[in-house]
Amino acid sequence: MHRFYVPAGVPADGPLELPRDVARQISRVLRMRTGEEIGVFDGTGVQWTIELDDVSARSATGHVVDVTRPGTESRVEITLYQSIIDTAAFELVLQKGAELGVTRFVPLLTERVRGAGSVGASDSRQRRWARIVQEASEQSGRVFVPEVTAPIDLDVAFEEPSDACLIVPWEGELSVSLRDVLSAPVTRAAGAFRVLIGPKGGLTESEIDLLRGRGAWIVTLGTRILRAETAAIATLSAILYELDELGTARS
Repeated sequence: MHRFYVPAGVPADGPLELPRDVARQISRVLRMRTGEEIGVFDGTGVQWTIELDDVSARSATGHVVDVTRPGTESRVEITLYQSIIDTAAFELVLQKGAELGVTRFVPLLTERVRGAGSVGASDSRQRRWARIVQEASEQSGRVFVPEVTAPIDLDVAFEEPSDACLIVPWEGELSVSLRDVLSAPVTRAAGAFRVLIGPKGGLTESEIDLLRGRGAWIVTLGTRILRAETAAIATLSAILYELDELGTARS
């Protein structure tokens, strides 16, 4: 069933008039017809099954036939701090991170990407990023759309104390593995994680020193050097696996 994010939700009474962009996709792209069903969610955890009553090129209406609360969201809150990288790679991280269950994305400006902020923070780029995570949430069955913040400097991103476990893969770390950290009782008990992935060329030693001083776990992902986008997906997947978030469905 095709699913769509409708921030305004579904009215308590009467038909649902779908947003124009959704109606256009239903009619022109998917070529759906009256009587077919779609899923609609508003980011609160609820999903409505909607039977289409009328479909045209510019509008579509329907009525509710079922209401559920799918257990598709992770029990673990993950914020991904992804250093600005090449456009295609960064957008891949957004897409796959949203599919995997990331709660919030924070584009990060690090020493090796200074000057990228004006591009990363543009209104058009922010809208595109938001659209990417929305579509990934629709496709993957999620009932929540992650936030993508404006880019922020690394040295101010972690100024405020947090109870979340901060994990930073770094090629300069040779002894502490991600599994070591995830196996620690204090880590496994954490309900929230912050994952920081460096840019092309990696984080600098001064940045690592700063992060250590703010309680970060600096870990190795093995003997091979991974691209930033690969490291992000691998780290997220490992955390979810170790915390039993890639198992059977929950009711």
